[in-house]
Amino acid sequence: MTANEQRLGLGLAAVVVIGGAFIGLTRLKSWKQTVDVRSIEVETRRLEADDLLAQKEFWNERFTWLTEKQPVFTRRGTVDTDFLEQLESSADSHGVKLPKIQPLEPTERAGIVSSTFNLEAHGGWAEINQWLHDLQKPESYISIPSLTMTPNNDDTTQVIVNMNIQKWFRLPPL
Repeated sequence: MTANEQRLGLGLAAVVVIGGAFIGLTRLKSWKQTVDVRSIEVETRRLEADDLLAQKEFWNERFTWLTEKQPVFTRRGTVDTDFLEQLESSADSHGVKLPKIQPLEPTERAGIVSSTFNLEAHGGWAEINQWLHDLQKPESYISIPSLTMTPNNDDTTQVIVNMNIQKWFRLPPL
């Protein structure tokens, strides 16, 4: 081999070694970034798990309270009738009139089901607000996901409330 061929061979070998090192370092850098991202994810999950474990007592107490206090779902007709009677008697006791009441399909979530109505209520502003406040006490398990309140054009001392109202029940264990 001549000197030129030896230099060309050494140059080619150097290019192959340097190129291989560059490709290897690029892959190593990419792998390190992946490992770092996964390490951060694992650390975040560990912190979240530690936080949830610290709150375990609170959630166990809440679960116990709910299983003792929340009414159990029995039959759709019975539940809807009882809830409707509760709404009507509560409205009567506050001087609120319910001219339109429409039952809706129940909403189901994990372990709970609702009895749901769309209704229109007429009454004085103070009476309506007191009625809504009394309906939504924590022990009643009633929620109002949507509500609109407008003044009554015929009687300015009155307001008209259109709302969707739900009462939540615990599903019985299987």
